[in-house]
Amino acid sequence: MKRIIKSAVFASSFVVLANLAAVIPGLPSLIPALQADDKGTLLLDVAIDCRTWRFNQGISFSAFGRGDSFYATGKIFRAGTLLPGTTANDPNAPGSVGTFIEHGTMAASPAEINAGTRPAFAASWLHLLDGGRGGIVAEGPHPDSGPLAVVGGMGPFRGTSGELLVNIIGTNITGCPNMRLTFNLEK
Repeated sequence: MKRIIKSAVFASSFVVLANLAAVIPGLPSLIPALQADDKGTLLLDVAIDCRTWRFNQGISFSAFGRGDSFYATGKIFRAGTLLPGTTANDPNAPGSVGTFIEHGTMAASPAEINAGTRPAFAASWLHLLDGGRGGIVAEGPHPDSGPLAVVGGMGPFRGTSGELLVNIIGTNITGCPNMRLTFNLEK
């Protein structure tokens, strides 16, 4: 019985990814082979652009506190595009396959975060692909506190759920993180 359920999950994940590939030009090259865990897995790289980071009312990084909100954007690239470590890549370099938008609320002050308080913030992440005609929405705590929940999507991603695992692989020329994202998707 367990094998039948796993086969059904695998088949439905394959159908979800096949449908996405048919709708979003260029997406087939973004979708790696399905993982052994029978889930549809999508890997992407994101470079956050610190030049777009803003706290509410223009407060500085040193002045934020619990409850202050923020907004930042970046660019999405094919997995493996961004190199680990401190790099000189510009988030606005050619080759992007989408736009990353993050907005959230701080859960701790700078002093509390430096002392190890987690999560540092809770946020919503929008991953817009195909010129914004499709995208995945994830919400949750600061990534080093655990996975984010994939809570849905737009366009061909409508009805998607699952988990988003985040690996901060380094920093870019703006001082913000470069990340490797692993979406474990179900529909």
